[in-house]
Amino acid sequence: MTRNNPRRRRGGVIVEMAFITCICVAFMFAIFEYGRVVMVQQIMENAARAGARAAVVMPTSYMNPATATSQVDAIVNDQLSGLPLVNVQITIYQADSNGNNIGPWTQAPFGQNIVVKIDADCPNLFPTGLPTGIPTADNPNVMVNFLPNSSTATPNAIHLTSSAMMRGEAN
Repeated sequence: MTRNNPRRRRGGVIVEMAFITCICVAFMFAIFEYGRVVMVQQIMENAARAGARAAVVMPTSYMNPATATSQVDAIVNDQLSGLPLVNVQITIYQADSNGNNIGPWTQAPFGQNIVVKIDADCPNLFPTGLPTGIPTADNPNVMVNFLPNSSTATPNAIHLTSSAMMRGEAN
């Protein structure tokens, strides 16, 4: 009976361990990133709901529409403070039963649906690609991405949308 020399396997074990460790760390970062995006999406849903709640009880019949809109925007922005969101757009409008925009929310009669919609880009915490050069004004995105970017405005980001629809109670 011959025994294999243990010295011959030492390099193979190190290579296998390095390969498996890289895969495990990548999965761990992916789990962190997914959990963070789900958390940000939930906070955006809560902010849209808080904005819609404020919009449906705001008496816009005797209030300046710009003032009313800025008050709802302030409530939503307060809920979103501390989040690493970029390109945040808050839209408030009067909606039909399907959620389609049918006019300004400040002219919504009693019982009409009002929607608060938030669009934002959530930058990834961990890079999802490798740089292929230096960013310039002509070509700001010089990454070879491993994960698809759903944002067209922000490189290495995910575009998130949240909306809440409630019936108006004030006018």
